[in-house]
Amino acid sequence: MTHRICHFLVFFTICLFSACDKGVQVEAERPKTTFESIQGTILSQNCSVSGCHNSASRSGGLDLESSASYSNLVGIEPTNTFARTAKFMRVRPFKPDSSFLFLKIDGNPGPDFGNRMPSNSTSSLPSNYREFIRQWIQAGAPREGEVADARLIRDPIVSNDTFTPPNPPQQGLQLQVRPFAIDPLSEREIFVYNKSTNADSLYVNRIEVKMRPGSHHFILYSYNATGLREGEIRDLTTTNGEIFRVGRQLFAGSQTPVFDYQLPSNVVLRMNPYKGFDYNSHYVNTGTAVKTGEVYVNLHTVPRNDSTKVAVPIFDNYVLLFLPRAQKTTVQYTWVRPWARNVFMLSSHTHKRGEAFKIYGVGGVNHDKLLYENYDWDHPPLKTFSPPLRFEAGEGYRIEVTYNNNTDRDLRFGITSEDEMCIVVGYYHN
Repeated sequence: MTHRICHFLVFFTICLFSACDKGVQVEAERPKTTFESIQGTILSQNCSVSGCHNSASRSGGLDLESSASYSNLVGIEPTNTFARTAKFMRVRPFKPDSSFLFLKIDGNPGPDFGNRMPSNSTSSLPSNYREFIRQWIQAGAPREGEVADARLIRDPIVSNDTFTPPNPPQQGLQLQVRPFAIDPLSEREIFVYNKSTNADSLYVNRIEVKMRPGSHHFILYSYNATGLREGEIRDLTTTNGEIFRVGRQLFAGSQTPVFDYQLPSNVVLRMNPYKGFDYNSHYVNTGTAVKTGEVYVNLHTVPRNDSTKVAVPIFDNYVLLFLPRAQKTTVQYTWVRPWARNVFMLSSHTHKRGEAFKIYGVGGVNHDKLLYENYDWDHPPLKTFSPPLRFEAGEGYRIEVTYNNNTDRDLRFGITSEDEMCIVVGYYHN
């Protein structure tokens, strides 16, 4: 028997007798399941209390104490008449939007559906708690297993609910990237796919975006996909090809936490019936605590008449970017189109080593004119043109972008904040 094995046996014997002497079992603590976290942190502290949903009060016929809550929630019809008529369940696995519990905690359900939960509070549950429950339902509402992002419920910084969402538009629709966690000293870029429910075309003339602090960018892509689960967070990596999905087109976006853009009075963006959207959110966390990402988008709609023009997004992406280490580099590239168009807005996108971004006209009346310039990569201006810039067929623009690569490695086009990009964004109409 070796010296190391002897030491192990002595240690094991001491532990065994010590455990027996104290009457305890030597066993690693079992990690909490998602539902146990929901019960302990949310339901037991906010819902199964005196006068509400404990075994004595059973408000609405619902007992949410730990011994009964799961069997009283999952797959069970609510007692509320209107909720039953709407074919809700208290919790419908995989369907948060038809789960009465989620409707009650996620906002004001309306007078027909009773009060918001928790009813003994002056405010709703923190958004991270609501998102934790939504992820659990979206994953099938299992009793066992960890199926939701535990950082949403365990870390105090994530519970900081100081962010105020914008009011929904009076006419139009509100979209949301629900809260998600970004680890300290890291960045996270996600995609979330959802479909709209409009049976007819909608015409958008104003776009509002509001984000929690720390966002690098947000892009709303038009995208009708198959095989993607609605509402599921898909993390972007350098290898999964998310950014290059065929058929996905820019609809709107923002690089600032608060964004409000009004299209010209006779110009709209068209949303086709049941249009799918892919939400792309990128956050950078330079702090030492977990940060929460969250995005709201208001799409204001107007009626369309015979004179209304339909806008087309510009998203010209120079992916052949190469920036040698430890030097400044100016890149140039030209885009022309075989059709005439009227450009009414231009902007730009680089990462932090972009020092100057200029756009010049090519051909026609705009030839060699400086149309756009930006010297602040993190806050690129939107430049509008009234009347629009007219480009005839075969005309276009060239970019001249200067980068300062002060690192010890060559830089190329890439998705992280330590890579670089070179993108022209904007809108035109025919």
